[in-house]
Amino acid sequence: MKKNLYVILDNLRSGSNVGNIYRSAYAFGYRGVIHVGITPEKNNPNFLSSSRGCENFLDTVRFDHISEALKFSREMKLKIYSLEIGEKADKLNAFNFEDNFVIVIGNEALGVSEFALKNSDKIISIETPGFKDSLNVGVAFGIFSYAMYLKQIKY
Repeated sequence: MKKNLYVILDNLRSGSNVGNIYRSAYAFGYRGVIHVGITPEKNNPNFLSSSRGCENFLDTVRFDHISEALKFSREMKLKIYSLEIGEKADKLNAFNFEDNFVIVIGNEALGVSEFALKNSDKIISIETPGFKDSLNVGVAFGIFSYAMYLKQIKY
């Protein structure tokens, strides 16, 4: 049985990134994807090219504003995590995951919205050894999901 795992796409701009996230979400057992604001729809040609049909296996919900997406998540009794760079963020390699959560992924240029960060149960960051600490949103989501998967199979 699938756990209640969702990803919120907080005003992403690139259809290719959205499709990439759908592929990773399907591969790692997420239940659904929540689109917010300007995030491209499933009919975007770049989305369709990179999602490779995975959109057919995931629930999809759309909201105009992040506050609506977070309210929806709270009503579903999901913990709210945000994936963002920050000194106060918990490090991904040491993070203990709940069974039911939503992870907020932010805009490619602006990151996770301030509203989402303030209303998150936890903020999680990916430590990188190089000079550039930001990653493509699709890559970051894949790393996050793989780390979650590794922690789950150890038990």
